[in-house]
Amino acid sequence: RWSSSTRPRRPSLSSRAADAASPSFPPTPQMENLTTFIARADTGMLLVETMTTHPSWRNQAKQLLRSFSDSRDTPSRRSLQNGEFLIHYIIERAVVYMTMCDKSYPKGLAFQFLEEVEQRFTRDLGRSLPTYDRPYAAQQVFDVALDKLRRQYFDPHSPENVAKMEKDIHAIHSIMVSNIQEVLKRGEKLERMSDLSRDLVSESKNFQKSAKYMNFQLLMKQYGFYAAGGLFTLLVLYWRFFR
Repeated sequence: RWSSSTRPRRPSLSSRAADAASPSFPPTPQMENLTTFIARADTGMLLVETMTTHPSWRNQAKQLLRSFSDSRDTPSRRSLQNGEFLIHYIIERAVVYMTMCDKSYPKGLAFQFLEEVEQRFTRDLGRSLPTYDRPYAAQQVFDVALDKLRRQYFDPHSPENVAKMEKDIHAIHSIMVSNIQEVLKRGEKLERMSDLSRDLVSESKNFQKSAKYMNFQLLMKQYGFYAAGGLFTLLVLYWRFFR
């Protein structure tokens, strides 16, 4: 069952009817982070997808994309939960950019990835979009660029990605607040929103701890040798002149 909460909750009686229309899926094979799909927002037709996508994930993506095309009030930016993984998506210029990640993958970094994919796709293929009238029409011309971006973002603990999260940590709050406002306009339960806010605070703290740890590692790699040498020299001088 899809939900906007990042923590599974037992649905109340009043919400079960609304949730009944949400797509639900059987267990599927292990998924790679940043399994990505690009599709038309109006029809749900796939234009590009990650080359290693398992058929089960592809079927789930198609079902979700069809639900977007059938709804006029789909939020333009949102995270959805299904079991142990999250789906993050943005909709820009009538195109859906969607990626699937394990729950442990930072949501803020996933949205930065989607934004960069959107910028590259719009820059390279935006003018050709009206001519794409068949599935995977942009696959051959964009799969290399998509794979390159995916490799750049694949490891959330790399120094480059930690720096991105540290620099743009406040954007995570704006993303989630936007989601909360959009969901509330659609009449979803406020209790789900409080869970989402608590998870947001927890994730922000984890980002800050990870960033501090990576910065410490970088400093040790750059200056650790000199610090150790200086300490050794001081010990030698102390032993020679003050003993």
